[in-house]
Amino acid sequence: MKNGISFLLTAFVFCITVTFNANSQIAISNIAEIEKIKSGTTYIVMSDPDSENVEAYINVFKNYWTISEIEFIKYSEIEEFISPEKSFLTMGGYETNRHSVDVNQNGVVSSVNYTNTHLYLELWTCDEKYFQSNNSENGFGNDDKIQVARIELFTDFATLSDPDKLFQSDYGENSHIRNWGPGILKNYIQSLMTFFNKGKDHSLYSSIYNTMEIKKLKNEVLYVPEYVLTKFNKFTGDETKKHEEKDIFKKYKLKYKLISTEELNQKILSDNTSFYYLIYIKSSTDKYISVINALTGEIIYSKYKPVSYNIKSSDLKDLRNRAK
Repeated sequence: MKNGISFLLTAFVFCITVTFNANSQIAISNIAEIEKIKSGTTYIVMSDPDSENVEAYINVFKNYWTISEIEFIKYSEIEEFISPEKSFLTMGGYETNRHSVDVNQNGVVSSVNYTNTHLYLELWTCDEKYFQSNNSENGFGNDDKIQVARIELFTDFATLSDPDKLFQSDYGENSHIRNWGPGILKNYIQSLMTFFNKGKDHSLYSSIYNTMEIKKLKNEVLYVPEYVLTKFNKFTGDETKKHEEKDIFKKYKLKYKLISTEELNQKILSDNTSFYYLIYIKSSTDKYISVINALTGEIIYSKYKPVSYNIKSSDLKDLRNRAK
């Protein structure tokens, strides 16, 4: 394949000039592909599946990925396995290039070019058209992929600016990805399996409100990863400052506990009781606020807000109001 796989490996963020129709934190699309996935093999692609750093992640996949047979391969090996009956789980993303022109009250025209980058975990199959005629001679590219599932990743600004860092850290290092770790991945996989079994599309931006589960927060502790206090400066990309805890939670007025991401992942994997935790994701210029049942992986609450970067007390006020 000419340029295809190298494109996936080193330039997985590709430029487009249109907006994707992708509406919650997890999206399910092209559900007709699910039956193909069930009968084939899914390749979980990692930088190095033999590394000790990914052992916990591999165990999570083996225990909770139930829709298909799975194997673990390197990015450099994708080319060897491309075929109609195979599916792949990879880190992916896209970039939108936009141009705006503003005219102020004095008639001065200003022109600004900017980009929005979204990074995610992506399950995809290969379009059968790729195997027809001479298409494969042109090399495999993103147009040959059929996206079936997408899970948004909240990376630090350094990774958003240089997405290759995502491949360098991959599964074995969660310092660049905030909503990450073997425990959180376990819950994401559980959610995926539930969505797949329903066999219905699910939009990224769709709100989720499980009223009966949300009301349990009146008596339950909501565990909140400490990274939610990270304060993002949209003009400079600076993330060194923190929100004041009292300012963010002043309108929640229910029980909560701040916890490190590492502690949260350990608790998800070791606690056999049902508890709830909050996930906040900033995906480029958009944000998602979700609450997950750590035992089942069910997303009981999810709200999407466009053009909003930092978590706010009003976000948690909405959650509190729904818990009444």
